[in-house]
Amino acid sequence: MDATTAAAKAKVTVATIRTWCRTGVIAAVKTSGRWDIDPQSLRAHRRRLTAIKEARQARTAARVHAGIAARLTLPTLTGTPKQIAWANDIRAHAVAAALTLVTHDFESGMPGGPLTYELATGYTALDHDPLNAYQVLGKAAYAEHTTQAAYIAAFNQVLAVRTHASSWINPNR
Repeated sequence: MDATTAAAKAKVTVATIRTWCRTGVIAAVKTSGRWDIDPQSLRAHRRRLTAIKEARQARTAARVHAGIAARLTLPTLTGTPKQIAWANDIRAHAVAAALTLVTHDFESGMPGGPLTYELATGYTALDHDPLNAYQVLGKAAYAEHTTQAAYIAAFNQVLAVRTHASSWINPNR
């Protein structure tokens, strides 16, 4: 395929395709001043670029999630030792599920900065979640841009009222 077709398929400029050809990033042969690009090589390079982009996004999201988790206040639970152990496991899972929020605006993902969140798992996955991330977002006066500080404050507010182990074990009571 030629450079123009390759650029359209890869959603990059023709100049980028030519640079990839010159540097050997993709397999190509120059004949009569035109690049003949191997389609399989282009597809393989696009897969590598996608994997790199996804890995970077995952690392950034993990840093944001870890920053939020470090600022959460988990109150001591009351109940029998067996209930507390069980509830702590449920609470840890619920907090992890609630933090499965994808940060779309990685550039401004600084602590306290504007963040855009979207629930990655969707509403149906959280229907039976004892923490109910939608409740947290509602308390944060969730809008398209919610500050990390407002999100953490709302999260802590929801956690503060769930101090008895039974409220985690059977949240519908």
